Amino acid sequence: MADLSKRQYLKYAGASLAALSLGVGGKLAADGTLQSSVKETTEVAPAAKPGTEAAPEPILGPAGYGDILDYERDDYGNIEFDWAYLSFETEDGDVDLDDVGVDFETDIYSEHLELTVEDSEVYVDLEMNDNGDQLELDIAFRDEYISFEFDYGEVEFESDGGGYQFEDDRRDIEYRGRYLDFEYDEDSQELEIKGAIKLELETDNGLDFEYADGRIAIDFDTTELEYAGEDVLMEWEWRGGNHGYGSRHSEDEFEARRIGPGGACHTLC
Repeated sequence: MADLSKRQYLKYAGASLAALSLGVGGKLAADGTLQSSVKETTEVAPAAKPGTEAAPEPILGPAGYGDILDYERDDYGNIEFDWAYLSFETEDGDVDLDDVGVDFETDIYSEHLELTVEDSEVYVDLEMNDNGDQLELDIAFRDEYISFEFDYGEVEFESDGGGYQFEDDRRDIEYRGRYLDFEYDEDSQELEIKGAIKLELETDNGLDFEYADGRIAIDFDTTELEYAGEDVLMEWEWRGGNHGYGSRHSEDEFEARRIGPGGACHTLC
């Protein structure tokens, strides 16, 4: 997970979270209604800002808005791309993307996905393993916080206690908050966040993941990625290909362009 763990985040936030916990049988530890089972708590502080110490200078070239940007490809088709604060690398279908306050990684063979987003209002720490059989999510927008964990059928859900509605049906959860709405369906292993932050994760027919918060946006579908940051719009597709010993060809496709003010809001959002 991210360097800022859940425990560190809660210590930073200085808030006492009320927990709605579901065991193996999916029964609430409390009486099942948000109003009676969740107490009001102190305000959760905004998410920690990315570290500013020794921040690198952006690498800005002469390209204008809309121009295609240069990248590198090795003999096995792996991509390496750097522009401003954005760094993107692939290795045999795996993805590693770093931007300002953003870290996104996937492992196609171990069915692993990890996303960390941190800025003044948004904090997201998502980790998925085994095609959704293990899933951890900590997400916060301003003073609203949600934590969710699914571990081979065991479910745990926590909120800061300021929501308006909570429902559970065995291990299916629906929560309506002030800025964030949360839904999880165990049968399809589908997770959806709506509101100030958009997040969708589906695993029943391949991995399908979308994220947007108004600053950046990610659309990932097993072997395809589209990313919009504040400076760059980037598209990548991995088609496998024969990358064995001595291979000098690749079927990967990649393109990156500079985008104007507004960044992700004018592209994927």
